[in-house]
Amino acid sequence: MILNTVVVWLHVFGAIGWMGAGMAFAFVIGPSVGLMSPPARTEFFAKVVPKYLRFVEVFSILTIIFGVVSAVVFADGDYSIFSPSTTFGLLISTGAVLGLATIGLAMAVIVPTARKISAISQVLLQNPGPPPAELLVLAKRLRVSSTLALFVLIVVTMLMVGAATY
Repeated sequence: MILNTVVVWLHVFGAIGWMGAGMAFAFVIGPSVGLMSPPARTEFFAKVVPKYLRFVEVFSILTIIFGVVSAVVFADGDYSIFSPSTTFGLLISTGAVLGLATIGLAMAVIVPTARKISAISQVLLQNPGPPPAELLVLAKRLRVSSTLALFVLIVVTMLMVGAATY
């Protein structure tokens, strides 16, 4: 019982950090970056975004690791409780699959795209000039993929909270 409580708490803590980072980007950082001057935006992406990305990586990975550990501890060998034939199983399994898909999106698209933007920004800091055309494509990819990830994380949260009521 105590082990399950600790592991679930760590899972929820990771999820709070991951979703908080997504919400901060969607509602504060993204819109604010659009209002910055090009030199300020460049400096922001060169200096702040790498630290932000490490935060997202750590908390998303913690969420998944402790989610899996929580499922193992909770099941106590009886994994049939996760069967989609029950409401709990359907909600928790769907949430888990969507959570895994979201971390896949984050690690395959969002983080590499933001790293490319950051690398381009670091070059622009050292050699000021017009930004490459690729930067606009990367910015749009980052905006769309991070918005999608946040939406899915909200759905995952709703599913997990729903499962907790059963």
